[in-house]
Amino acid sequence: MKLKPTLLLTLALGSVAGLFAQQPSNPQIYGPVELPKTLIVDSTDVNKKAYSNTLLLNAALTLPNRKGEAVIPDENGYFRIPKLTANNGNNSMAVYSFDFISETYSTGELNLYGKGRYALYIDNKFIKSIEKTDAKADSVAILSHPLTLTPGKKIIAVKAIILPKDSVEAQFKILYLKKGQKTEEALAEQKTLSKEKYLTLEYMMNGKFISSVETSPNGNYTLLRYMVKNKAKTDYYTQLRNQKGEILRDDNFLNDSHWLKHAPSTLYKIKTEGKRNMLVIQDIPEGKENVLVADLPEKSFVISPKMDALYYYKEEKGPKKDKKVIRHLDPDDRQPNWRNRSSIYKYDIGTGISTPVTFGYHSVSIMDIHDNGNKLLLGIYKRDWTKFPFYRTSIMEYTASNGAVDTLLSEQFGIDAAYYVPEADKILIFGSANAFNGIGKDLAKDMPANDYDKQMFLYNKQKKQAIPLTKHFNPAVQFGQFDYKNNSYVFLAENGSRKSLYRLDFKTNKISQIETKEDVVRNFSVSRINGSVWYIGQSTKNADRAYRIEKNKTHMVWDLSAEKLKGIKVSECKDWNYTSEDGTVIEGWYFLPPNFDPNKKYPLLVYYYGGTSPTQRTMEGAYSLPMFAAQGYVVYTLNPSGTTGYGQEFAARHLNAWGTRTASDIIEATKAFAANHSFVNAKKIGCFGASYGGFMTQYIQTRTDIFAAAISHAGISSISNYWGSGYWGIGYNSVAAYKSYPWNNPDLYVKHSPLFNADKIHTPLLLLHGSVDTNVPTAESVNMYNALKTLGRTVEFIEFTGQDHFILEHDRKISWTNTMFAWFAKWLQDNPKWWDDLYPSISL
Repeated sequence: MKLKPTLLLTLALGSVAGLFAQQPSNPQIYGPVELPKTLIVDSTDVNKKAYSNTLLLNAALTLPNRKGEAVIPDENGYFRIPKLTANNGNNSMAVYSFDFISETYSTGELNLYGKGRYALYIDNKFIKSIEKTDAKADSVAILSHPLTLTPGKKIIAVKAIILPKDSVEAQFKILYLKKGQKTEEALAEQKTLSKEKYLTLEYMMNGKFISSVETSPNGNYTLLRYMVKNKAKTDYYTQLRNQKGEILRDDNFLNDSHWLKHAPSTLYKIKTEGKRNMLVIQDIPEGKENVLVADLPEKSFVISPKMDALYYYKEEKGPKKDKKVIRHLDPDDRQPNWRNRSSIYKYDIGTGISTPVTFGYHSVSIMDIHDNGNKLLLGIYKRDWTKFPFYRTSIMEYTASNGAVDTLLSEQFGIDAAYYVPEADKILIFGSANAFNGIGKDLAKDMPANDYDKQMFLYNKQKKQAIPLTKHFNPAVQFGQFDYKNNSYVFLAENGSRKSLYRLDFKTNKISQIETKEDVVRNFSVSRINGSVWYIGQSTKNADRAYRIEKNKTHMVWDLSAEKLKGIKVSECKDWNYTSEDGTVIEGWYFLPPNFDPNKKYPLLVYYYGGTSPTQRTMEGAYSLPMFAAQGYVVYTLNPSGTTGYGQEFAARHLNAWGTRTASDIIEATKAFAANHSFVNAKKIGCFGASYGGFMTQYIQTRTDIFAAAISHAGISSISNYWGSGYWGIGYNSVAAYKSYPWNNPDLYVKHSPLFNADKIHTPLLLLHGSVDTNVPTAESVNMYNALKTLGRTVEFIEFTGQDHFILEHDRKISWTNTMFAWFAKWLQDNPKWWDDLYPSISL
């Protein structure tokens, strides 16, 4: 095979396929190719150095986006560099690439033996080079470099330069010597490491992800939006596809564009020229652009269905805080921009005149605009810390033509959103079962509902009455869109560990499930005119796929998963439910490690949240369970009592419990799982969770010693401190600690706080926290760390600077994830090397 010299200038490291593979087909060669002679302009460079072949060896390397030719070493393990038949007296180059895949952490050394001029590259980075054409002996490496392997892949490339005058045949072999071992292994014939690729941290943090889907009102076209991660860089782009899923366009106009709701297929977006923001529309498929508004007053707006006006929000800055001395006006005054308020203005597109629609101290939001363009539903939100529930909503109907206002609901609690039902004098309202004096409750009379378990109501404007639509519907409602053709509302709901699509028929007020091909529908869009539904989703063994449903038939339009998972083995997933003593079924499922052997014993990881949304059956994510399983664990997860998506009674168990029933479910289910699966090593069980799940990690250790290691990310150790110090502590506890406070229910705040039971914790505990966490203050981990250190218990506290509730910055996220991997490897796999290398012992 011969490559063009111009292409050689961009040769680099390519895909990772399996440096530990036993098959010799994994090593690949690019070249050899002829190198044109370098034009020597001067005898030396700016640093007085003469020209050397080192420049060729050390130059940047980037393999083309395709596979090279498979190459096999000789019987002694050497790769022999082929010579070009005729090179016109020029130098030539060949590049060999190897894929190194590891399930576990290890350190060792790469050793290159042979004759010739070589340069070594690891993960696109130049490491070192050697220009000696003759080897001293086969047992002496001409080039060595230390190599640290974490679960995942390394790409090793060896660049060889051949000069016309060389009389010695260039040949090399590259071996890996793992620390603590005496025998090296050839990269092309590894026997101790996996020959297959598994899910890794690198996979989770890089690559393409479908972020959303938006179909045109006539259903003929759809926008598929993507997020592409490449290390610390994240890019976004949008594709326009037809009904068959074929790509029609992929250009800049599509980015940040949306469909006009009341036009068949017209896009709109904001374009910026200098200091002006223009509202531009584009008809599809013609593609002609028109400027609808030449100079937008604000960038946050809603377009009237008649396209004759914009309604926009204008923020009014509140009183500034003194930079040295701050008087707090409210428990929420610590939050950025809390003092600011927003009003609604109307911008007349025909005249360019703006007029205020609302004025006052309280912020007002537009909930919906009627199809006639003349009626608006406005939401006014008030808060009173002395009156429970603290947050109340008023809904007013505003008539744009004359400014008339009709108050539909006044200071009701438990209401989140409201929408006009098409061609009806009714409003679809989202909220808690506690709303409307509890008419939507399916609970005992004295049992309050979990406000996070969302319900739907149909409100009659004339009668000013609401009827519950989901009272006996177990899934928790998320969001939806109207289907005008079928007089229905298509919505997404938490269906236990799944997210499913449902249809509300306004003729009967009955709900039916829409069949989907994935466990978790992540996003969807409905055509208002023809009723087709597009959705994206994933399951436990696949990444994102896009589908179209039309006339009750489902068509896959884009299988991104097949592209991403090519050559990757995903862990097997199985269901396993636990039945508690009272007969409650706790849904759970587990992942097996790759190349699972039922006759072996494996450490077990248990993941949970519990506060109060369900863990979902997805493959990807920061806590990807198959990613953890790929490191040699059985990974079990469950949705314990208090989780939404399983009915009102199950969700209501979250109230005034702070872990009581939830911890029992987790502990007993874990015991039963280990007892019922002979391949689990019951002495090597770890657990982990974040936020409320981090609280559960700490709390569970105060009630059992069955775990050999535990991880709490952003966990709550003192409920009272979280209640008072977290930005949303009071609000969240108005549900989790319903009507309970430190002064009227001290047992809940003290006996359920891990900090006040720290002496009962004996499990090695890792505490992780962002240094600027505003949700769960960092002090929650500090307090528990200090307590356990005082008690002489095994505890580590790792703080990530500049990070909030989630660890998002690229390098810190890698460190955060590797810290969890290393902690479990230390305590569950008896491999402390990774942890010790990350955090070496320091005596002070």
